[in-house]
Amino acid sequence: MPLEATDTDLYVDLDSVRGDTDVVEKLLREIQFSNKPKTWLLSGHKGCGKSTELRRLKHRLETGAHKYFTVLCTERHVDTQNVEFTDVLIVTLQQVAQELRALKISLESGYLRETLGRLGKLVFSGVSFEKVEFSAGWAKISGAIQKSPDVRDQVRKLLEAETDNLQREVNLRLDKANEELAKRGYAGLLVLFDSLDRIIKVDQAETLFVERATEMSGFHCKMVMTMPISLAYSESIQQLSTSTTYASKPNIVPMTKLRTPPPARARHEPGFQKFREIVDARLRKVHEQRSTLFRSDQVLDELIAATGGQPTALMAFVQALIVQGGLPISSEGVARLRREFARDYRRWFLHEDWKVLLAIAQDGRYELEAESQSVLKRLLDSRAVLQYLNDEEWYDLNPIVEQIPPPGSEKAPA
Repeated sequence: MPLEATDTDLYVDLDSVRGDTDVVEKLLREIQFSNKPKTWLLSGHKGCGKSTELRRLKHRLETGAHKYFTVLCTERHVDTQNVEFTDVLIVTLQQVAQELRALKISLESGYLRETLGRLGKLVFSGVSFEKVEFSAGWAKISGAIQKSPDVRDQVRKLLEAETDNLQREVNLRLDKANEELAKRGYAGLLVLFDSLDRIIKVDQAETLFVERATEMSGFHCKMVMTMPISLAYSESIQQLSTSTTYASKPNIVPMTKLRTPPPARARHEPGFQKFREIVDARLRKVHEQRSTLFRSDQVLDELIAATGGQPTALMAFVQALIVQGGLPISSEGVARLRREFARDYRRWFLHEDWKVLLAIAQDGRYELEAESQSVLKRLLDSRAVLQYLNDEEWYDLNPIVEQIPPPGSEKAPA
């Protein structure tokens, strides 16, 4: 689970071992200095800490001298296994309308109420939405879309021909909302859309962020959206970012550096120390010592090494080890966990994956070729390959993957 900005006793600043860029500070400056609505993109590997950094940004924007009214959309609001722009539009409308109720600012209009009524009758078999509170009505539609693929398809079909009109009307209401917020001392409305980096299907992510870039960047409020790392470095996104469609190139939350680039792979002690601090902070919270959780400090370092610099993986591994073997966690438990995860990856790898994996294992570099772009994207999304931006950009194999013998080697399974 991502840390909330108020969890200051649990937060460990990883900037010094991620690279020399404070992503939150950079985004904060760009948002505050921009005088018109823009959409910023945030990316990074799953588990690198994007959601935590996004919540830190939210807190900074809400408490600064020029405070924003912020709305956070999370994985609870959208089905990342199947998402299209219509879903993003509905979730944005619903969440903003719900949050603005606290200030008695309404996004309701005749057209949006009529559209809600039509969707209500479609989704709930003729049930009237005339007397349903506006944001609650859209919440019902949004929830139904997530729960039922059939409902999702029906809603998309009904709105297919009028998505542009719907966004245009939403933007008119957002303009009014920004005016009202300005009267109340806010610098404006800002929506943070987390979880879009978890979109499962590569083609859906490309459709959303590339083909529908005009719509995704066309909301009349400032927005920060997460996106899959496999798409962040694509030529299309780079071009859209330099053509002012998006506010800037994707902002990357780098992986924590635990070792130097291949082939040396020398231990980077500052990274290990930061991860020890993450564990210690959580142990202090429950008034426990390291010796309760780990048989030795060496075992803790073995576990840290297995994460490849992924904070979320560190806590997930700890939980899995406690469930499997109890306390204290031992070297044997860590080794068993690594074997189990390696077995899962081995079953998942395709023949064409190994060309990319072996090239990265050799020197941490990979020159993209047209036929291997989709392979690298898949390996990045699955975290089989990890990307680092510490002083320079480089790749490395996930330490779990690193222990898998390649096909044809003496150690490879028959």
